[in-house]
Amino acid sequence: MTRVENIAYNLLSIVHALSWSIYAGGAICMELILRHAQEYMKPSQIAVVCENSGKRYRWWSLFCLLGLVVSGIPLVALGTHELGVDRKYSVLLACLTLLWLVQVLLLAVLSFRFHPEMHARLSSSMSAEEIKRERQRVGAAIVNMNITVRIELGCIVLALALGAALHLV
Repeated sequence: MTRVENIAYNLLSIVHALSWSIYAGGAICMELILRHAQEYMKPSQIAVVCENSGKRYRWWSLFCLLGLVVSGIPLVALGTHELGVDRKYSVLLACLTLLWLVQVLLLAVLSFRFHPEMHARLSSSMSAEEIKRERQRVGAAIVNMNITVRIELGCIVLALALGAALHLV
């Protein structure tokens, strides 16, 4: 590797590590810290906190997932392994690519499906039955979001393990 390639490789490695750190750390904080704090909040506070933290998390996650692909592709190109020749490396890389796609899909589902569904659309003209149905709808969206966020966190942990294995091959 030339000096320029070595510098580029090191800078890309920093971007890659920072992207993983922020993405994984953010998901872990959302699950372990924010979810725990919500147990002590009023429902109206939970709604505001979830809406604002969800928007911020969505953008940081997108930024980090883009950072992973923008740094990951050149890292593979500059790396010492030959795709297709080194079978273990190629399989691990294919799994990581698939997990990245799953994470992008999960982020899209969270952003465009479940997050908007969580907002209650209550008005004073609604009947008690309509209010009840709206609250049930929001409750179902919260359950779906919780399941999806935990799947996302599981995929992140699996990707981190596969990424660590990639460096051992």
